Formats: sequence, C-alpha cells, structure tokens
Amino acid sequence: MKLSREQVRASAELRVPARIVAGAGTGKTAIIAERFRRLVAAGASPASILVMTFTERAAGEMRSRIELGLADQLGSWMGELWIGTFHSTAQALLREEGWRTGVPFSFAILAGAERWILLRQLLWEVGDPVLVGVERPDDLVGPLLRLLERFKQELIPLPRVEAWARASADRELGEQMLAAVRLFRAYDRRCREQRLLDFDDLLLRLIDLFERRPEVRERSVKRFTSLLIDEYQDSNLAQERIVELLGSHGQVTVVGDDDQSIYRFRGASLASMARFVEAFPAARTWALGRNRRSTANITAAASAVIAHNEDRMPKQLTASARAGPRIRLWHCDDGLDEALAISDEIRRLQVAGIPLSGIALLVRTNALTRLPVLALRASGIPFQLWGARGFYRRPEILDAIAYFRVINDSGDEVAIARLLGSPGAGIDVEAALDRLREARLAGTSPLQALGTWAPAAALVARLRALREASTRLGVDDLFFELMSVTAYLEVASFASENERRQAAANLGKLAELLENYCSRRSDHSLREFMVYLDLVLLSEIDEEVAQADDVEDAIQVMTIHQAKGLEFEAVFVPSVVEGRLPQSRRHDRFDVPAGLAPAVPGVGREDHVAEERRLLYVAMTRARRHLYLSWAGRYEGSRVWRPSRFIDELKSAGQRHFVDAEIAPLAGFSRSLLGGLPPSAEVEPDGAQVGGLAEPISPIRLSFSAIDTYRGCPRQYRFRYLHRLPVASSAEGQYGDIAHLALQRLGTLRQEGHEIDEELFERVYAEAWAAQPFTDIRRRPAYEKLGRLQIGRYLAAGGLAVAPVSVEQSFTVDLGGWSLRGIVDRIDPPSPPVAGAPSPSGDEVAGVRIVDYKTGTPLPASRLKRDLQLALYALGVQRALGLAAIELEIVYLKEGKSVVVVADPELLAAAEGMGREVMSAIRAGRFEARPERRRCSLCAYRLACDEAL
Repeated sequence: MKLSREQVRASAELRVPARIVAGAGTGKTAIIAERFRRLVAAGASPASILVMTFTERAAGEMRSRIELGLADQLGSWMGELWIGTFHSTAQALLREEGWRTGVPFSFAILAGAERWILLRQLLWEVGDPVLVGVERPDDLVGPLLRLLERFKQELIPLPRVEAWARASADRELGEQMLAAVRLFRAYDRRCREQRLLDFDDLLLRLIDLFERRPEVRERSVKRFTSLLIDEYQDSNLAQERIVELLGSHGQVTVVGDDDQSIYRFRGASLASMARFVEAFPAARTWALGRNRRSTANITAAASAVIAHNEDRMPKQLTASARAGPRIRLWHCDDGLDEALAISDEIRRLQVAGIPLSGIALLVRTNALTRLPVLALRASGIPFQLWGARGFYRRPEILDAIAYFRVINDSGDEVAIARLLGSPGAGIDVEAALDRLREARLAGTSPLQALGTWAPAAALVARLRALREASTRLGVDDLFFELMSVTAYLEVASFASENERRQAAANLGKLAELLENYCSRRSDHSLREFMVYLDLVLLSEIDEEVAQADDVEDAIQVMTIHQAKGLEFEAVFVPSVVEGRLPQSRRHDRFDVPAGLAPAVPGVGREDHVAEERRLLYVAMTRARRHLYLSWAGRYEGSRVWRPSRFIDELKSAGQRHFVDAEIAPLAGFSRSLLGGLPPSAEVEPDGAQVGGLAEPISPIRLSFSAIDTYRGCPRQYRFRYLHRLPVASSAEGQYGDIAHLALQRLGTLRQEGHEIDEELFERVYAEAWAAQPFTDIRRRPAYEKLGRLQIGRYLAAGGLAVAPVSVEQSFTVDLGGWSLRGIVDRIDPPSPPVAGAPSPSGDEVAGVRIVDYKTGTPLPASRLKRDLQLALYALGVQRALGLAAIELEIVYLKEGKSVVVVADPELLAAAEGMGREVMSAIRAGRFEARPERRRCSLCAYRLACDEAL
C-alpha cells in the first residue's frame, strides 16, 4: 500500500512519543508496519520492537504486513518478532521471570466456561445468603465475573472495594459488594492453589512484577527499545499501565480512533487516548483523515452520523474515491420482507460481478442473523456464518448433544424429540410424540415404545448400539463411534455444500474440545462429561463457530464487532431500529460503583447511545462502494418497531448521499420459503385437533403456569402441556417446593391453634427437607441454610401471627369455554380495618386476603398491580369458593417482607380476558415459537426446538 504524505510525516520522528488519531479507512495498520520498517532501517533490531494489538486475528494480520514489508531488510535474520496481543505478551514475559513474584513456572490459563464453572462452584461453597438468596443464583455468576474483570482492568484492589462497601450509604449495594469481595478472595485463593491465571491476571501479575522488581522492568525496557500499539482506543487501564511501565524510554507510538471505540463491555474506554498524553507529556499528535477505502457518499454519510457524538477528538474524514452509488435506506413491512429483499439484492450484485465473498451482512447481535440466514438458505445463496458465539446452537452440535443425552439417559424424551425431528430422519414427529405419551401412561420406556414402531426402529437400533459402546469407550472415542454409526454427514440434509462443510468443521471442533476435555481429566466417561457439558451450556459462555476450509464463494455473515478491521465491496446492515441499533441499554446486575471508578480530567461519562452510534459508524465504514441500511415495522411478536434515530441523523446530512425506498411486501410464495406466512394463514378452525394429536383440545383446562407459558411461547406450551415431555426440575424449583411445603405445614399447625416457636419450626423444616427431593448434593447445604434464614425471618416478623382461613386451597372454575384451576398457598382473614375508615354496609360481604409465597426477587408494587398470577387466583377464589378476595398479598421470603394490593374488578376482568385469549389461540391450533434469547436460555425444551436462540 502506497502511503500518503501525511502517513509518511506521521512516521518520521521515531524517537518522539506519538499519538496518531487515524480515522476509518486511513491505514492504521500500514502506519504501524511503516514505523516498524523505518525503525529497522535506522538500525534497531527487529527483536527490540514490541508490537501489541487486541485480537489474535489483528496480530496475525500485523505480523504478515510487517514481514512482507521487511522481506529485504530481514535477509537471513532468524530472531523472534515480538508481535502479539497484550495477553500473549504478558504470558510470555511471566513465563520468563514471573517466578520472582510467586507466579509458578507451570501456570495454566483459566478461561471461558472453565472460569464460570469455578466461580459457580465457589459461589455455592461460600453460600453467602446475599448472593444465593436470589431467584436464580447461577444467573449471578456471569455478572460477577464481569465485575471482577472490571476491578482488575481498572486496577481497583479488593481492599479498596471492601472499604468503600463498609462506608457506603447504600446498605444493600454495600452488602452486595462485600459478598462479592468474599467470593473474589475465595476465587483468588483457589486459583493460586491450582496454579491458574485468568486473562486479566496475566496483566495484573505483569504489572505487579514490574512494580515490585524494578530490575526486571529495566531489563524489559532495555530489551524493547520501541513500542508500537495498534487500536489503542480499545485499551483498558491495566493495559495502559503496562505501556507506561515498558515505554519509559519514550519511544512509544499508539494508533487509534476514538470514533471506533466499541469495546466498553470489556473495559475499553474513550479515556485511553487522553490518558496517553498525560502519561507521555512530550507526545505529539497527528490526525489522519483521508479515507482510502470508501466512496465519498459513504464517507460523508458516516461522518455526518458520528458527528452527533460529543467530546470527539478533532479530525476531518474525507474520501479519496469518487461519490459512488448512493446509500440505500430500505424500510419494509416486516422482518421477512427485509430478509428476502436483502437476498434478492445480493443476487443482483452477484450478477453485476461482485463476488459473494466481497459482500457482508453485519448485525448488532448474533440473534439477529436468524431471518437473514433463513432467506439466504431459501434462496440458495452460499454464506459463511462467523460467530464469537453460537457454536453450541449450531444444528449439528445440538444433534450431537441430543445423541449424547439419550446415550447417557435413555429416558431423556426432550433429546429423543430432537432426534426424531432431525432432517433426514423421515419420522412423523407428532405421531412419535403421541407414542411417547402413551408409553409414559403405560409405564413403557421411550426406546422400547419406539423400537417396535417401524419408522423409528432404525434410530432406536443405533441408539442401543451406541449405549453399549459407551460402557467401554471414553467420550472422545464414543464421539467418533457416533459419527460412524449414524453416518451423520452423509445422511443429514444440508441446504448447500457450504453448510455441509461448515457442519463438518464444527463437528471437527467438537472432537477437538472432547480431546482437550479428556486430556485434563482421568475420568473420560460419558456420564462425567455430561455433568460438565450441562454446566458449560448453563454458563451461556459459547465457543466460536469453526471456520470451514475451502468454502466456496459465500456471503460473510457476522456481527459488527467481528467486522472491525475488515472491508467489503458491499455491506448490508439490517434491523436498524430503536431497541436494536441503538440497542436498549442493559444494566448489568453489578457495576463498578462511581466512587471506585477512575476519573480522567476532560473526559466525561461515556454515553451508551454514543457507543451504539460508533458501532453503526464502524459498520458503515466497512463498505467500499455499496451500503444498505434497512429496518422493518414488525419482527417477531406484535411489537411495532420504529426506525433508529441514526436514520434521521443520516437523512439530515442531505438527500444526495442516499436513496430512501419503501420495499413492497413480497409474494406469498417467496415468504413461504421461510415458513413465514402470516399467522392467520396457519389457523385451523374451532374444534380442530392440534397438530395431529389424538386428544381433542376441548374442554381446555388452564392454570396460571399454563397461561403464562403460552403467553411467553406457544411452542413451549405445546411441549409442556400437550406432549407433556418430562424434564428434570431445577435446584431452584426444588428449593421453592421445600420452602412452600414447610410453610404449608406451619400454616396448617397455626390453623389448628398451635403457636409456632423455634423448636416447632426446626422440626417442621427438617421434615420438609426429608419429604421433598433435592438432587444437587453440593448445593443442598447452602439452600438449607438459606431457607432456615428466610422462613425464620418471615416468622419472626409476624408472618403467621394470624391463623389462616385455609392452606393450600385448590379450586377449579368454569369460565365459559375454558376452566381455570390452581392452588392458593394461603387464605387469611382480611386485614383489620384502618382507624376511621367506614365499615362495610349490610349488603357487602367481608373479603379475604390471598397470600402467595415467593422465593425470588421482589417486584415493585406497580408491577404487582398487574400480576397475572395473583389476579387469576383472586378470580378463582371469587368464582369457585364464593369468597370476595379484596386483598392480594405476595410474601417475598428473600427479604421477609410482604406487599399487598387490592384486587379491583378491572384487574380481574383483565385476567379473565387473558385466559380467554389464550384459550382461543389454543383452540385455533396456534403453537408458533417465539424465540427470545433470555426466554430460550431458560427453556427446558430448548434442545427440541429448531427455532430456539
């Protein structure tokens, strides 16, 4: 690449600290490579120049660029080039001299799901009620890991956190931080015992080494006479401190662009570029603004959007290319039209001579690839799906997991359901699930029931052969046996050769993961591996999708974050709507308190929308010539989506840069390629049977759980209430059952006139634990301790001071076309009248108080006023028992507190309306999936659903 005058000028003064602010497409990598070449030409040894960047991919590209530029200068030189990431550099230096400060020679790296599993194990070993007392304690592990990362990245020591927490005016936040500190200290002790370092530890231990052993730092400073750092806007405070310690000689060059700072979630900060000048006051700053990648239209439009961000470093981005085609702004009726319009336009670009590999489809999150990928697949357009996440959601990996689950447990009907529905199986899934339900009622095992049924006999024979093999093979060898016995890659159906190669690459990666798993453990059994795999899947920490070799010309589908540093002839960015781009701000469960976060003069609080705007800027500037931004009024569900505010900002830049077009709805045939006909076209008439089920759907009996499940996802309702696929109960659910049983028995005793003292409570509590199953032995001590604390606190606060009218009262009531059933935890007499309040008139009937126990996190009273469960219980009590439920009380055992709301007629009417709406949809045979990441992650039927995220 020929460098411009400004690039040459920026590389001229080799011995002066330099901060180069380089806009998108201006050649940041070329600047680093050129400075490296000039340093070598000036007499520096290549081994004395340390080059650091942030990803392995970027480091590999940098190495290739430097080696190519130095081909003549290096000659026969055989030394090592120090080009890598911050973490790989820190790891190498610690291997050499970390022993001086207690870093073991043979330390191992703790990363990914292994790190999550360790912190979860410690969460339950410590058993702090502040942490394990929430509704789903395992959900805290990820946020706690991110909090620990931020403490390390921002160089905040735990003693400082502890001191802040003890002095905090916010008592609840202070207790949470103290609990986190106790857990993090246990994590640190365990890591030291097991000779483990996580990625952030690598940086911290290197800083510690340099600060405690100045002679080691001096040796490193003399060793690396020049530092070159790319993408400096992505650095965190720990990384910046390493640059300061290694760069005390002053020969430090950093290159970055504040407009492309998009990694705040991993500790990056806009402040990094400002802090560099403070650390190196002699630094000179150059700004590069000539974009050599994109057309003038794209450059001007991207500049107009990013100009809405405040506190930007001064730079003017201009284009060296001609105006080029105008940007296309497409607004569509729904997500299916948007996806099909994109696939149609890709075909047009291909015909015009643009290779598919030169076209990218960039999304804000991996979940948004679903509809575009379906459209590409239906249109026969080859694509390559990149993924920092998504490996464990790939169909072929899910199939392998399903095989493993059935081999390990032949009664796992959810996994069996997936295998029955796998492409190429040729089995009527509804008929098969009917047989499973009948077998369950008859006490027959699933494989026995299916083995005598001709369509499934071959599948059952394979499963039985694999179950026998699992008794003599480790899980790594069993996987190869599975691939051989099933001939998976030969018999499975793939939309294209690319997808087959992608599947083969992912299965090959699974084999590598199994091999790595077995190399670290003595027990290679499938049973032990499934325990580990369940934790990996629970962690939601995914593996990167494998990159297939020899992929034919294909569209590149990836997130905007993954596209950073890449460029394409044409770029499509779908779902540019409010709530997706910009994405709604999602506050983490834990964050670094403002009093602990480091402040930098002149740098204000970073704005969430500003970072989302930078993401769009990065996406737009990946395009060389063609750029398409699109949005739809409807995606999944009934929500109406508004175009992103960024679209208005783009339009304000001037009509000359873009073409604004309404994309007409496509033909029904095209839509049907995606299985996306409007819901009305899929509705069956009243009284129709549901998907081939033998039982008629009338009368319909619904509970709160059934109604709530259907409203969340009709497909989940079908699995749970029609097919009745059995699933194992969670530890949280088992604990809730035990707590409810203890309170039921205590309530009954109180109803009989007994006073609840400590001795009686302890006896009843122990009996409840003996009567109910709790399968997770390791977590049982923490839950027993938690329940004793929560229920004891509730009783001490007068929770059963008044004898109940009824305990565990069941009801069933006919509501015209459907019946409502349920069990009320407790019915109490109404609360005493408030002094001065009027007494009920003679024709008014005294009401009752419905009490419901919750072991989860309290909701605000405003939400309780719309709580469907309480409203349905009030409706059932009124209609079935003839009682006027005037008060609804929800007891939060976590805090030993209660919230009371009044069951007014409007609330009851709304609850009845919701039930009637669900009944009508079930009667019409509506069981579509409603994929949503959080909902799918909690769904016990996720493996069996082909649309789960």
